[in-house]
Amino acid sequence: MARPPYRRPYRDGRNRKAGGGGTRFLAVLLAAALMAGAFWLLPRLSGRGEGGQSSAAPSASGGSGGLSALESSEAPDGEYRAVWFSYLDLADILTGKGETEFTESINREFQNCAEMGLNTVIVQVRPYSDALYPSKLFPYSKYAAGKQGQDPGFDPLKIMVEAAHQKGLKIEAWINPYRISSAADSAPCAESPGAKWFADSATKGDWVVQVGEGLYYNPAIPQVQDLIVSGVEEILQNYAVDGIHFDDYFYPSGADDSFDAAAYRRYRDGGGQLSLGDFRRANVDALVQRVHRAVKAKNPALVFGISPQGNVDNCYRSMYADVKKWASQPGYVDYIAPQIYWGYSHPQASARYDVKISEWNSYCKEPSVKLYIGLAAYRMGDEATGFSQNGDDMARMVADARKKSAYRGFILFRYQNLVDGGEVAQKEVGNLKALLKK
Repeated sequence: MARPPYRRPYRDGRNRKAGGGGTRFLAVLLAAALMAGAFWLLPRLSGRGEGGQSSAAPSASGGSGGLSALESSEAPDGEYRAVWFSYLDLADILTGKGETEFTESINREFQNCAEMGLNTVIVQVRPYSDALYPSKLFPYSKYAAGKQGQDPGFDPLKIMVEAAHQKGLKIEAWINPYRISSAADSAPCAESPGAKWFADSATKGDWVVQVGEGLYYNPAIPQVQDLIVSGVEEILQNYAVDGIHFDDYFYPSGADDSFDAAAYRRYRDGGGQLSLGDFRRANVDALVQRVHRAVKAKNPALVFGISPQGNVDNCYRSMYADVKKWASQPGYVDYIAPQIYWGYSHPQASARYDVKISEWNSYCKEPSVKLYIGLAAYRMGDEATGFSQNGDDMARMVADARKKSAYRGFILFRYQNLVDGGEVAQKEVGNLKALLKK
């Protein structure tokens, strides 16, 4: 089935389209301060928003002048205000760097987050069946020392946890459960469990499957689920993270019937009656439930959340992620954070931001599941995907989301796009800070 035209882009690519040329965080702060005052003194959160209509029409005034329409926006109690640090964000300050240099850089970047009014950082610590921490299960990521399996000589995750908590930020460990590699330049080292299973004739093409240039764990295999859950438990045992986070990568795009033919045949030979699609969704469901149980067994206060694609049909039919079920039943996730990466003026009406937040709000029927909105900071000013040049889209998106009954917070993709950008990006950051200050 062909995907609708508003499919989610490859999120962890180096797309830095942020409304103009490159400036660093100091320039953003200066511009923001001139427009909206001393935002580093932001108070935390208050109030609670329920129901209400979306302000779908773009602001005509532009910049901070458009904030008058947002005055009535109230943040829910304990509003989750997060930013994703992808492995690319981290590679810029980590790969090949020493402990002191990395520590100084991550402290500076987390301080930037705190000064912006954010309260949570989501750091990608396992992008490719690897680890940005010493692990007994996975080799060191190549984004640590420059080569997979090479020890950088210090523990990046330990440093990040300490830095976040020192600045009053919560920190969640973001892992990609099934992806081993996506191209030749991310090929696993010999110590990788994925490489070992792919090299073994008994498990090659069954436990580990090649799709295009990439290698992926087969979600149908119990030993794969055991490995992923053990990896989560290892993080929880060794680090004081505040949660575990998955994004939208489950079954790989392009997985045809041959991907799991052997596993599905064993299932049917054992008496299983599910269709192939339902079989795949059941496999993902089982992993999600097991991870949720593992997180809660460690500490009921810890959270497990997933950020699926904003197009729910893609989730269900291509990724085999039954996100409607997860959002409407207990025992799967503590929050769902759809990537609603389209603006108010998207040419496809069903993809427009105000339409999508209402759609996702309707899926969150389980009171224990919070709705967070994933926002595309990298698309600030991108008119082709429905964003404006006004500089107030992100603030308006948060304000409109606050009017939805299930909404409890937002996540920005990604850190570098908040600090690198031109005039539109600076206005967006400044206006969002102004909203968070209220």
